[in-house]
Amino acid sequence: MSLTIDSTSNSLYAQNAQTRSQQAVNQVLAELASGSSINSAADNPAGLAISESFTSQINGDQQALTNAISGGSLTQTVSGALSQLQDNTQQIQQLAVEAGDGALNSNDRQALQAEVDQLTQANSQIVQSTQFNGMPLLSGNTSITLQVGVNGATSDQVTVDTGGLDNSPANGGLNTYNANLSATGTIDVTTQANATAAQGLLAQDLNTLNNAQASIGGASNRLSALVDTLQGSSISAQDARSRISDTDYAAASAALAQDQIQSNASLAALGQANVSQSAALTLLR
Repeated sequence: MSLTIDSTSNSLYAQNAQTRSQQAVNQVLAELASGSSINSAADNPAGLAISESFTSQINGDQQALTNAISGGSLTQTVSGALSQLQDNTQQIQQLAVEAGDGALNSNDRQALQAEVDQLTQANSQIVQSTQFNGMPLLSGNTSITLQVGVNGATSDQVTVDTGGLDNSPANGGLNTYNANLSATGTIDVTTQANATAAQGLLAQDLNTLNNAQASIGGASNRLSALVDTLQGSSISAQDARSRISDTDYAAASAALAQDQIQSNASLAALGQANVSQSAALTLLR
């Protein structure tokens, strides 16, 4: 076997192999440390693009989910207020029926009127004060649009119509509402004739409230369904992204052991190549 000192090809081959082995070790260590198999675009360009697309979908779904849950809280607030209005109006209707009895005298009806006034004032207070995040829900012609999707389509929005109960009864408002929260006689039951007329007004109010409750119930059900859909979509997208970008620790650990063995072998080969050079120099001493 010839001995030379000018040619270091064996050493260069060994150095190159050592460099590649060390790079492989470093890449696997990065995967194990980060939990991601894609730590730079060079690791998996196509996988990175797909993973980022899933990330955008997941982030959008999560925000839409938050919006839908918030919208559910809004509809619950409206539904609770409407339920109280319905209860109060039913009580007023009962008092009006009682006041329509010809066996009562004027003093009896005055007592009933005082109770009716308390309930109409309570209704007016509820209409004016029911809010969500500072927004009036029952007063004004309120229409709230909730963003519950990421594609910008109208199907990604849910509109909740809640207001208008402070309008005139002809425009969807309540006969039991008065802008003056201390108003009396909003519903008049002081005479038998007035009590009979009031019963028709109260039936109108109950119909208005029932329709409003049905509308809110429909919006609430739609939001509940969207919450389930968005949760399922987000979980599926996270699972798909995980299969692309998450580190397989079993496979990575096996690869690390293999790469470390190759790195050690390269170091041994590099040492052997240097020994051959040293042997040639020994002859010159």
